[in-house]
Amino acid sequence: MTEVQQTTRDYKIPDGCPICSADLPVRVTASGPSAVCKHCGWFGRPVITVTHQGLRVSYEGGLAQA
Repeated sequence: MTEVQQTTRDYKIPDGCPICSADLPVRVTASGPSAVCKHCGWFGRPVITVTHQGLRVSYEGGLAQA
């Protein structure tokens, strides 16, 4: 049986905000990652994937173009 770790972890992704390119704080909990940009207020649930080159951060649905 796989045990889920109940620890909350906080990270900062440099230039990670998809709207304003500010540093993006990300909190990872047992329910998954969530992020809120302190600069522009964007919030979402980034998708974090482990690759052979490290972590890849993406955003489901992409960005709507105005």
